[in-house]
Parts: sequence; structure tokens; C-alpha cells
Amino acid sequence: MWTDETRRTLQHFAALRQELNERFTHREEVIDTLALATVCQEHVLLLGPPGTGKTEVVSRFAAELSMPTFHYLLTRFTEPAELFGPLDLPAFKAGRYHLRTEGMLPEARIAFLDEVFQGSSAILNTLLTLVHERVFHNGATRQ
Repeated sequence: MWTDETRRTLQHFAALRQELNERFTHREEVIDTLALATVCQEHVLLLGPPGTGKTEVVSRFAAELSMPTFHYLLTRFTEPAELFGPLDLPAFKAGRYHLRTEGMLPEARIAFLDEVFQGSSAILNTLLTLVHERVFHNGATRQ
């Protein structure tokens, strides 16, 4: 019924879940939620006290998937360019506003923003469109 590729993906997820469950005790619900969110291409918000392994579980999970990832620790001083990429100066000199997003948040398939509520209002407002609509306005271009 399922293709070989689908079977391999399911086996990979099962092995990943088992490995993470062995490594992180009492984190089964978080690991299952990450797997489900990945398959459904949805967001996950993990809340909990510091030092409970949230960052490590997500980092290990993302590292095992062969997808472009982006991980960043937000602070109140985080600038949009740190997440979305620097200004493309040659394009700007030519009269075009464009950010270089290679390897940055707009091009990631898995994004992990640590301490997201520490981000400034400028960061959080910029994230709204990207998170909710999965669209990034890069000058006149939609990504």
C-alpha cells in the first residue's frame, strides 16, 4: 500500500523516536509531538522550566533529519538580520532591497528559535508572517 520511500521514512522516524526516548527519560510526549509536527509540517511550542532538556531534545531531533535547519537563541537585542540574513549590498547599490537568506531562517525546513519570548517586538512582529503564512517578504519578492 505504501511506497518504499514512505516505509523507509516511517522506519527512520521509529528508530529516531526509540533512540531519543532511550537518551532522554520522561520526554516521550515531546519526542512524539516533534515527530508528528514534522510529518504534518506544523509548529511546536515547548514550554517548561530551564534545564529540563528542551533545547537538547530538539537539537538532537533536528540533527538526525536531513533537512536544512536553523537554530538561534533569541535575546531582546537580537536584530532581524541575525534571523533573516544580511542586506545584499550590491543589490542595494543597484536600487533593490534584498536580503541574503542562504542558510538563514527563511530557507530552513526545520527552525528552532530558543527563548522566543525574549525576542524584541521588532523580531516577533517580523516572525508573524513567516510563522503563520510561511511567507517571507524579501524586498519585492515573496519567498
